[in-house]
Amino acid sequence: DKLICQVLVMDLPDHAKVLTAGFQAIFHAHCAEEEATVTKIFETTDRKGKVTKGAHFANVGMRVICMIELARTVPLETFDDYPFLGRFTLRTEGKTCAIGVIKKLPPKKEG
Repeated sequence: DKLICQVLVMDLPDHAKVLTAGFQAIFHAHCAEEEATVTKIFETTDRKGKVTKGAHFANVGMRVICMIELARTVPLETFDDYPFLGRFTLRTEGKTCAIGVIKKLPPKKEG
């Protein structure tokens, strides 16, 4: 599933000094753990509040609106609807890389 999320980049592993499309981490939400990949970055906001639309990378301390693709389906809700089910963390190599909230979910399938 693909999610539109807003994340705060906190810490990055030594081999990746910037967060870019293709960044892989473990997605932790409530009791679920799933492999995740950042597929697209829509915009970044730096510490001073400068917004960059269509950015290609983000550094530590930036807020990022991005698309994250999960390897399998995880039961989630948007932060606006259910705050406790809309929060998550991205972790890799024992470090919490980013914390975030879910802005938009994929459309529900009928059936």
